[in-house]
Amino acid sequence: MANNAAYSGEQMDGFVDRIKHDLPDPRNNRGNHHSLAFVIVEIVLATLVGRQTLSGIHRYIVNRADWLGRLMRSKPVSRPSDTFAEPTGLGLC
Repeated sequence: MANNAAYSGEQMDGFVDRIKHDLPDPRNNRGNHHSLAFVIVEIVLATLVGRQTLSGIHRYIVNRADWLGRLMRSKPVSRPSDTFAEPTGLGLC
């Protein structure tokens, strides 16, 4: 299910700025690699284009890391290969 609605750059910037400035981040600073605004915006965008599973959302973010970083005006998402690795030896693979 793809969303074919076109959003202007101004609308996207407004959405991103609103989230960045109006959403408090109650998380503890330890272990935070990305701002809460970054996480929320990326999940919303992935959902809007039809990603429905956690793995689909993850692939959307990883495949568009450079663009999403520019959208958020921050450094791109780091892509360590083992960040979301499946546990081995548990019969899940």
